[in-house]
Amino acid sequence: MLFGFLPNNTLITIGVAWTLGAIFAFYIIFPFIVFLLYSPKRGIVSFVISLVITYMCQCYFMTERFVTENFVMRHSFLYCLPYFLIGGIVYLYKDEIERFVNQFKVISFCVVLALTVGYYITPDVINSINIVVIKTLILYTGWLGLALGYDNRLMNNKFTNYISNLSMEMYLSHMVVFRIVEKIGIMERIESPVIRYMTTYLLLVMLLVMGLTIYRKAINKLDELR
Repeated sequence: MLFGFLPNNTLITIGVAWTLGAIFAFYIIFPFIVFLLYSPKRGIVSFVISLVITYMCQCYFMTERFVTENFVMRHSFLYCLPYFLIGGIVYLYKDEIERFVNQFKVISFCVVLALTVGYYITPDVINSINIVVIKTLILYTGWLGLALGYDNRLMNNKFTNYISNLSMEMYLSHMVVFRIVEKIGIMERIESPVIRYMTTYLLLVMLLVMGLTIYRKAINKLDELR
């Protein structure tokens, strides 16, 4: 259950092992994350330290000495830690972020659009340093902040609210559905990586929403029969 802490784990014996490794690691250290996010100041310091740890891992473990053929950075919780901490920091400052976005809606939206474009035009590696973590943190923190305070049809509508209510079930079941889609062989039949990614993503979301909707209705019917 602790292999998710290994910087270069390649456990693939059960297919989605890296997901289980990250989940187990997060639940094990969750009390410590709560402690680190007890105050905004402590949260920011912890976040900076997590970035330093990520950088150290990249300099040491992302080398020919350790990296194997199946190495993927997100498989290790050490690389994922900044994402969890930045989410907690956004929660700590949610009221301030909401007020800022509501006060400067157009500016906030334009900044997030610029961050989105910058994410795709900025290289993943600069001077042999992998900046994917930094890029991803900046992009999704911007969108998360915008979603907190941008109350309009784009970010707040029936579809997004419905997906939000299903978010926990989707989180728990998405890898199972992904494996089903993978076994069907759709990804192998599409040559373009962009089209393959979008097709897989859209099919995954559609199956998740449909499957969870049917599941919820069935559970509600069973409750009524009781």
